[in-house]
Amino acid sequence: MLIEMHSPVFKEKGSVRPPVKFGPGLNVVLGKENGENSIGKSSALLAIDFVFGGNTYLKSDGVHHIGDHTIFFTFCFEGKEHYFARSTADSEYIHVCTSDFQLTGAKWERAEFTDWLKQMYHMDFPGLSFRSTLSSFFRIYGKENTDERKPLRGLPGQSMEKSIDVLVKLFDRYKDIDVYNGRLEEQKKKLAAFREARRYRFVPDLVGGKPQYEENITYIRELEAELENLTETQSFEADEQSIEKARIKAELTNDKLQLETQLQALERRLKLISMNMEFGLYPTEADLSALQEFFPGVNLRKIYEVEQYHQKLASILDQQFEEERQTVEAEISQVKAQLEGIKEELRKLGFVGNLTKDFLDKHAELKGRIDALKAQNNAFLTLNDLQDARRIADEQLKRAIKDVLFDLQSAINGKMKEYNDTLFADSRKAPHVSFYEYNSYHFETPDDTGTGSNYKGLVIYDLAILALTALPAIAHDSLILKNISDESIDGIMRIYEASEKQVFIAFDKQAAYKDDTRRILLAHTVLKLSDGNCELYGESWNKENAQ
Repeated sequence: MLIEMHSPVFKEKGSVRPPVKFGPGLNVVLGKENGENSIGKSSALLAIDFVFGGNTYLKSDGVHHIGDHTIFFTFCFEGKEHYFARSTADSEYIHVCTSDFQLTGAKWERAEFTDWLKQMYHMDFPGLSFRSTLSSFFRIYGKENTDERKPLRGLPGQSMEKSIDVLVKLFDRYKDIDVYNGRLEEQKKKLAAFREARRYRFVPDLVGGKPQYEENITYIRELEAELENLTETQSFEADEQSIEKARIKAELTNDKLQLETQLQALERRLKLISMNMEFGLYPTEADLSALQEFFPGVNLRKIYEVEQYHQKLASILDQQFEEERQTVEAEISQVKAQLEGIKEELRKLGFVGNLTKDFLDKHAELKGRIDALKAQNNAFLTLNDLQDARRIADEQLKRAIKDVLFDLQSAINGKMKEYNDTLFADSRKAPHVSFYEYNSYHFETPDDTGTGSNYKGLVIYDLAILALTALPAIAHDSLILKNISDESIDGIMRIYEASEKQVFIAFDKQAAYKDDTRRILLAHTVLKLSDGNCELYGESWNKENAQ
């Protein structure tokens, strides 16, 4: 638990305040009897939230007026104390300190620190966020989670579904629905992948839905009848197997002719390369002598000089010819191997009936149209199956959540009634939460919708969750408590004091309450604030200085 917090900016009458020491159960930030505001009660609670990893303190009046500063704090778990420092100027890091709060140089990222707290508080439940969960129950001015009509909404703008999700994870019941959630996510991925395949035409698309599906069935029947009539016109019995063999033979024969043509072209190319390499590209001495007979005045020296250059060039070309010859020979070997493979397949097919090319073409056309229509219909049926599977997975998940929420509803309402019964001498209706679906709820005190009753319901709800779950602490600002009736406050203080987990509250106007309530407040006060340089920061910003 948190046992200590201090900062050089926390002052009283010009001196730095001593460390604030926290204990188990109730911890009170006490204000003035007259309810003086702007003395730092909310800022003190936000500072506590800050050492738990929160960020709202960064927007507080203290940071605005004082500037960046560091808060030092200590947590104790299983008898071992852990010392830290966190600065508003570098809030994404929590620095590890020695016992006298000297920085060790080691630091944790904020997420790493809050994950550590989650483990230390034994809250390492599947899917649970320590910060968002704890923040939901630290109800402090500035955090925008003090709406007495929506106590389950712990974060600004949080939907009902998300609020319920946080609650399920906090009760460690997410494991009961995770398998159903996994099934739903898997079905969603399959459906998304199928639709993506349709978009890129990897899977046939059926435009027109169910009506088009029925039209395709009719058209398939007509094409199949036409195909059957075509087959019956042959001079011998042309079953599907013989037609398929004839089609394959025709394709293989066509491939064989193409490969033979390719082989002939490669062999001609190889012959030309061999001739170039054998006879060369430059003239011999006899060629030049014959040239002089026809042209007596030719300058043979110049021709020899030019031919010396050509000889150098020819040596380079000879190397290129050799490389090309090797490439062509490799291609010839490959084509010959393919030809042998096709010839072997033709031998295996054996005798195939005399089916004309026109017949095979027409048969292939009809068969192709039938297969295309069937592929469209199969894709339509597959889409329906995937949609049905997703719907079933979604319904199973919702039923699983509903079963979990029924258990949570019973436990929470039972605990709230137990607490509510201790507040009054006579019997009063207790706050009640109803979960209608996986994504909706209703919270009320039946037949009592007044402001005081609603705020009381919010506090009772938080106390019930604190008692029923691993939630380590709650915080209630004075703006919540001052709206609750005196009789309810007296009872709430008794519940606060009986809590074994930490409860942080800001309170003022204590003289207006019963002696027992004042005793509880004074006994658990960890920080007392007032005006006259006894504010949290030793000064107030809401008063004008005299000229």
